[in-house]
Parts: sequence; structure tokens; C-alpha cells
Amino acid sequence: MKLEAVIFDLDGVIADTVELYYIATKRLADEIGVPFDRTLNQKLQGMSRLSMVEALLGDQANEWTDEEKVALGNKRGEYYRQLIEQLTPHDVLPGMLQLLKDIREEGVKIGLASSSSNASFVVERLQVRSFFDYIVDVKTIKKMKPDPEIFLKAAQGLGVVPHHCVAIEDGEAGLRAIKETDMFSVGIGKHLTDLQPDWLVHSTAEITWSELKERFEHKKAGLL
Repeated sequence: MKLEAVIFDLDGVIADTVELYYIATKRLADEIGVPFDRTLNQKLQGMSRLSMVEALLGDQANEWTDEEKVALGNKRGEYYRQLIEQLTPHDVLPGMLQLLKDIREEGVKIGLASSSSNASFVVERLQVRSFFDYIVDVKTIKKMKPDPEIFLKAAQGLGVVPHHCVAIEDGEAGLRAIKETDMFSVGIGKHLTDLQPDWLVHSTAEITWSELKERFEHKKAGLL
């Protein structure tokens, strides 16, 4: 079974931006007086802006109108945008630049399935845009992660059936989405252990092209 495409999430997979999300969301949480920590920050990765705000508000969500929630999401988005203005190629996570190069040299297609409306800006700041054959426009997605639509859209855009794809995620919602497809799933972080990805790593530095190919082939051959 040939591996024909690798689909990446962005934040926490290629870009070292999870902490920036934490800083931006913590600023908003402090302003409105709701608790927020890094554990919740990880759970919010991959959610739509509205879903993120409702999860942040928790029991208080019903006390806010939809318009107010949208305004809160936009404010957090602006705080985050200010932070990512400072991104450089040094903010690519360990091992990811080499992985992208190795995949490209093998002639395998590369896609990006990020829920972030800032994805195109971030990949330009990181100077990795040229590696991607297809980047999903999140504005075209009707159902956000954990729905699999964004990953299926990426496969379609690459012209590859899901069965021949690998998808890499660090967020709970994103991994749940991948597992709804026929793709080989790679999960980054021990917080994903219970979701049982096909390959669980603790950091991006562990993912090499040779091992990724081997694990994919073994899985498809029923050896894992």
C-alpha cells in the first residue's frame, strides 16, 4: 500500500504556536474573569472560534449573546494575530523542516488542514509555504474538527483517497477527526494516549520520514 500524501495540522505540529494561543486566550480569560490553564488550552486546539469561546466561558456561556461571543472570539483572534507577527523560521517545531524536505524529495504530496484562519500567514512567516501542494481554506469548511471534513477536503484537494494518506495532529479534536477517516493517524503528545492514534509520539522530533513510511506500510498490511 503506497503512501501518497501527508496531511499536517499547523499549530503544535509545524508551528510552535500553542503557547501563543495560550497567551492570547489567557489575556481574554483574565479580562472576562473566567479560569483558564494550559490543559484547557490544549483541548481548545482545532476548535472553531465560536466553539472555543463557548468552551472558555463554560457554565457562563448562556449568559452571553451570540454577538458577544463572536466579539470575544474576534478579540482573542486579534491578540493572537499580534503575537504571530513575530514568528520566524526558527519557530518551526523540531524535526518538521527535515520531514517536509524528505517528503518532498520522495515526491509524496503534502497538504495542510488547519482550523486557523491565520494558517496562510503563519506558513509564510515560517517560510514553509513552498512545501504544500494544497492548503485547505478554512472558510470553505462547514463542520469544524472533530468532524473529519477538513481532512477529507485536504485529501480531495491533493487528489488522493484517504486510505493512502497520513494525517498528523496534536489536538484532541483534530485526532478524533482523523480517526473518522481511513487515514493513518499520528498523534503528538501524551494527552492523546487515550485516543489511540496509529502512532503516538511525545514530540515532533520523533517523527522521521523513514519510520513514518514503515509504520504506515505495516498498518496497511495488517502488521500493527
